Amino acid sequence: MISGDVVDLKPFELEDLEFLLRWNNDPEYVGEFEPFEAVTEEELREWLPKTEAGRSWYIIQTRDGAKVGQLVVTAKSRKSVQVGYRGAPAYRNKGYCTEAVKTAVRHVFADTGAEVVVAEANLRNTASWRVLERAGFKRKGFKERALYLNGRWLDGYIYELNKRDYSRP
Repeated sequence: MISGDVVDLKPFELEDLEFLLRWNNDPEYVGEFEPFEAVTEEELREWLPKTEAGRSWYIIQTRDGAKVGQLVVTAKSRKSVQVGYRGAPAYRNKGYCTEAVKTAVRHVFADTGAEVVVAEANLRNTASWRVLERAGFKRKGFKERALYLNGRWLDGYIYELNKRDYSRP
């Protein structure tokens, strides 16, 4: 478990199966900016115990144990990681994803050799921009055709936070 100031990042475990199954099969939870692919309980049971090299999945949870979202940290190289996140609909716009990203960044810079954390956000996903900007990220670029969704390509912004520029928010 990675403890933050407001939320904790709890590694995915089989005990989280019920929540993950419900979340990942709910188009509202997945949201309009990511592809929706329903998953079966069997598929989740097979996937959860597998360790993906360089990728760590977490449940974002409050101090009272409420599961409010999920976050993934993916090694892109020896010195670079990427973060991704999504919040459960009932907990959006309450600062939990921002706090989860801040917690992940603190962990990455303190406990790994990474020197940069990157993220991407859909051009229309202003909530995701706010999460990243409040967590200290700077918009560094534009990515054409970042994601194919519902029969069309969507563009995105690239965000970055360098360790040398980082100060704990």
